[in-house]
Amino acid sequence: MILIFSIDDDYSTSRVINWLIYLKKEFIRINESTSVKLISLKDQGFSLNIDGKILKSNAISKIWYRRGDLYLMNNFKSKHIDNYLSIENTCLVEYMHYAFDKINSVNNFKTSDINKLYILDLCKRFNVLAPNYVVTSFKNVLIDFYNKEKNIISKPLNAPFSVYDSENSLHMAYTCEIVLDDIQSLPDEFVPTFFQKNIIKAYELRCFYLNGSFYAMAIFSQNNNKTKVDFRNYDNSKPNRITPYELPKSYKRKIKKLLDAIGLNCASFDIVYSKEDHQYYFLDLNPIGQFGMVSTPCNYNLEKQIALNL
Repeated sequence: MILIFSIDDDYSTSRVINWLIYLKKEFIRINESTSVKLISLKDQGFSLNIDGKILKSNAISKIWYRRGDLYLMNNFKSKHIDNYLSIENTCLVEYMHYAFDKINSVNNFKTSDINKLYILDLCKRFNVLAPNYVVTSFKNVLIDFYNKEKNIISKPLNAPFSVYDSENSLHMAYTCEIVLDDIQSLPDEFVPTFFQKNIIKAYELRCFYLNGSFYAMAIFSQNNNKTKVDFRNYDNSKPNRITPYELPKSYKRKIKKLLDAIGLNCASFDIVYSKEDHQYYFLDLNPIGQFGMVSTPCNYNLEKQIALNL
């Protein structure tokens, strides 16, 4: 039995499940709306009631952690009881994460969120080139960094900032170029912020990794002012040209060592190929492994590949 952790509206999960059905592989999907009750937990294993279906831990052949979590707690009328049981529930769920992560899987709870600064440190360790950066809350430090690099950007250390307006339209903070006027307008001290050298790209790469195999797509986004700094700021009226791409074997070996050090057998990552020094620069890692935008345009059929790995 394959156990899948996801969320209700995740279309990519549903596409993989279509292949599981075709391949006649049994599965159970847990979303945030799924009713999950713990029947028992012993040193020999555990059993769950998932929407009325009993699942024992020894029956799980593989886990795919896509998104979401395990939701076991009921709501109680007393706030004091609710707070106490929340702490108890956290302890239980932490152990369940540990128990699930011992089962053969594609992705897992432990590696579902990786600190960007930790990844950049690993890049240095495994000789994977990444742009120079600074995290600072002082204007004078930022000016020094700007004077050294000449061309810099700023982006979040974690998830992009997003907000809904009064008309329920979503606005997101994308990677943005920082010029001297922007810096001069800052106060002498501000919240700690991540700044990075802006690599002038010949093209950028979106890559998906699954159990030793690499699937890459080149995006020629540099010719459009709207997408040249951040591809996600997409221009639907003038789409970027894209094409399948083969990474050099030597670069694949470096990235695999980095991912192995984290404990990832599935992930997505972004690279830019520099126009100036013709080097690959590692930008970001998504340990969940976004694959839809690479799969269909490049005919990689990654949904089937994931299903075959489950």
